Amino acid sequence: MAWGLITFLIGLAYGALSPGRTNKSRLFLTGLLIGVILAVVFTLLGGVQGLPLGTGMLAIILGVALLSLLFVLGAWIGDLLEGAFRRRRSTP
Repeated sequence: MAWGLITFLIGLAYGALSPGRTNKSRLFLTGLLIGVILAVVFTLLGGVQGLPLGTGMLAIILGVALLSLLFVLGAWIGDLLEGAFRRRRSTP
């Protein structure tokens, strides 16, 4: 659970700190790539402690997919928050 929260928060920061409103398809593809890299690292780190989904290749694939989706969700929400804060600042 902690790896999922960390991945979501990193995605949120990525979405909020990327300059300007990002094209959703580009955000999804870039987020998916970064999410897979983070998920593989976190899944391997979690594998040392034991995966909550079990052991074996299926657990690793499910862990990578779940963490990737959490990163993309965080990046998408971060991008929405960035747009909302920018609109709020620009209105007098």
